[in-house]
Amino acid sequence: MRLRLLASILLLFTFTGKLSAREPVTIDYEALTYRLYTEQKWDSLLVTGEQAIGEGWDYFYIRLRTGIAAFELQRYVRAARHLEKAREFNNFDELTISLLVKSYLYSGQPDKARRFQKSLPSGNSNQAVNRLFNPLIYVEAGPAFSDHSSRFDQHRQTGYGLYTEAYLNKNAFYSLAGALIPAGSRLMINAAVSAMNFNKTRLVEITGFDSLSGNYSVRQLEAYLSPSFIAWRKIRISPAFRLSDVRYSNPLQSDDSIVARMIGPPGNIKYDDIAYGGEISYLSPVWEASAGLWSLQADQLTTTQASLGCIVRPYGNLNLYSSTTITLNQNDYSQSLIFSQMVGGKILPALWGEALFTAGNLTGSAENNLQVLYNAFDKTKNRFAARLIYIHSDYLRFSLRAQLFLREGTELFFPEPATGKIYYYNYQTLSITGGLTWNLP
Repeated sequence: MRLRLLASILLLFTFTGKLSAREPVTIDYEALTYRLYTEQKWDSLLVTGEQAIGEGWDYFYIRLRTGIAAFELQRYVRAARHLEKAREFNNFDELTISLLVKSYLYSGQPDKARRFQKSLPSGNSNQAVNRLFNPLIYVEAGPAFSDHSSRFDQHRQTGYGLYTEAYLNKNAFYSLAGALIPAGSRLMINAAVSAMNFNKTRLVEITGFDSLSGNYSVRQLEAYLSPSFIAWRKIRISPAFRLSDVRYSNPLQSDDSIVARMIGPPGNIKYDDIAYGGEISYLSPVWEASAGLWSLQADQLTTTQASLGCIVRPYGNLNLYSSTTITLNQNDYSQSLIFSQMVGGKILPALWGEALFTAGNLTGSAENNLQVLYNAFDKTKNRFAARLIYIHSDYLRFSLRAQLFLREGTELFFPEPATGKIYYYNYQTLSITGGLTWNLP
């Protein structure tokens, strides 16, 4: 019995010893990542590739396949990290260069993409990649409609009075053409011109003298210029200048000398609105922060505007992003605070959507580093906006934007025998514009 027990123990130790002496299983990561690549199993390839790199399998093809997997999964910041390493092993591979440029662009880092492309030796990147950095043309145009006249009829003062005066918005049309022009690896010039035509009605009623009404147009021609400089790789400095030429005519005239003095002389009126300033931005793959200061002169009133903004891309790509801006405006007569929140993201494979809400009076203010100047005089209470962006290719995209402005109209009314008073009421303006951006061949 004892002999059998001893034999069993010896047999067990012999078997255990064979198990402990067996070599650990090695994984051929080259063959495995290549198979996952050919089968387009991107999730598995990304995990396996990063595991291989962690175990020392760090060379060109492993980095390239791992970067491709991250790119296909739209994890562009992660893709850029692996593709940058791949270029350290082979800096002439065109596929690596192309994907790295697009990873920068698709993660919202156009400035970094441009610096990288400009750093390449001549002929080191293909024509398709180079076209991404050709001048970009953008145009936008569309009408605006208002219920101002009908709201005025509903809310106008009906009591007996000596004098009534109101300016009513009817409809408008807006057009814009501009270009983003690269000028080296660290300089981008944004130049644009725009034309706006606002159709209005002026109404004046003077009890016992005359009742006058006339249609007229306010025409604006605007020029915009903003060069952007990249300093220390992560800082963008963007001065901006905007000039607006405003022209309109007085549509009312009267043979009565008293009335003529009250409504003003007929003829054309012209003046220029000027805005200048700039903003400084800190750039990173996931977020951007900016601060700006501008001086705005609209209809001989000078306003100082300061703003803080933040853009967030939580996943390191443009599938989800947001922009938050807080603006303070101050002039000799008032001070106002404006809050703006935009959220955007990918809806379909080639379609993006954005929603925007603004609280505060936009009149006398500017947006997007003076790309928009609100120099009308009616107060804006809130704005709701939405935009659809269809990306036809890396070089061509279309957009459709709708904006609803909730405004405040005014009526100057002199009830007899009291002094004059301004009465307020609400109305709405709907703006619809379509546009495109195109990289020149």
